[in-house]
Amino acid sequence: MAIVDILLPTCDRLSSLIFTLSGVATQSLTDLHVILADQSLEPVINSPVIQTLLRIIDSRGGTHSYYHRLPSQGIAEQREFLLQQARADAVLYLDDDVFMEPWVVERLLTTLQTEQCGFVGAFPTGLSYRADIRPQQQPVEFWQGAVTPEIVQPDSPIWERFHLHRAANLYHVSQTLAPGEFRRYKIAWVACCILYERSKLLQVGGFSFWERLPRYHSGEEVLVQNLLMRRWGGCAIMPSGTYHAEVPSTVLNSQGTVDGHALDLLPEMIARYAPETLEV
Repeated sequence: MAIVDILLPTCDRLSSLIFTLSGVATQSLTDLHVILADQSLEPVINSPVIQTLLRIIDSRGGTHSYYHRLPSQGIAEQREFLLQQARADAVLYLDDDVFMEPWVVERLLTTLQTEQCGFVGAFPTGLSYRADIRPQQQPVEFWQGAVTPEIVQPDSPIWERFHLHRAANLYHVSQTLAPGEFRRYKIAWVACCILYERSKLLQVGGFSFWERLPRYHSGEEVLVQNLLMRRWGGCAIMPSGTYHAEVPSTVLNSQGTVDGHALDLLPEMIARYAPETLEV
C-alpha cells in the first residue's frame, strides 16, 4: 500500500492534466498511488503523453489506477468515488490544473503527521498576477504552536482569511520568508491541493452528501474542511510550491455559474458530525 494516494479528478483538460502529472512524476516522495477518475469525452488514457507520465510514476516506485466515468454527476460525486477507491492513510486531492514542486507532497505529509490535524493544504499561485500586489488582501495568521481545532463561521471576521488565496497574494507573502523557511498558517478553507487524513475525512462522512447537491455545485471541500477544522484543526503551508494553470473551470453550468453551494448543508452536517462545536 502506498504512503499517499493521489486522488485526481479530471474532465476535458488534457493539456493541464499533463501539466499536473508532470509535477506528480517528479516528487521527492515516490511511494504514491495515483487514482485518476476521468470524465472526459475522449478518455485521457488514449494520450501517449499521459501513458508515458504514468509509466514514469510507476518506474519511480509509484502505482496508478485509471477509471473512465461517464456521465458526470458532479464534482462532489467524483470526490466521493475517489475516496472509496483510496486505501492509504493520507489522501491528496489534487485538481487537474495544479503543478507541484518536487518537495510538496513530502512537506504536506510531514506536516500532517506532525500536527495530527484533519488536513494540510498547498494553495496554488496564478503567476499571471505576480505583478498585481494587493497589500490590503495579504493579512496572514501563522500558527505559533500546534494546529488545534478551530471554529470558522461563514461570514465571520476570520472567514475573511480567504482573501489571502486571491490573485498572487500568497506568493507575495511567501517572498517575505527567509530562504528555506516554511510556515503553517490559518485558513477559512483551501482548494486545489489538499492532503487529508483519510480516517478523519471518513469520520465526517467524506463527500457522501453529493446526492443532496444539484449537478453543478461548489463548496464541497469548504464544507468538509469546516467540519474537520472543528474536530481536529486544519492548516496550509507557506510557501505552497504549487502553481495554477489558469485554465477555465469545467465544473460550471452552461451559464458559467453553479446551481447550489454545499455550505447550505453546514448546520445539519455540524449536528450530525460535530455536535459538540458551536452552531452556525
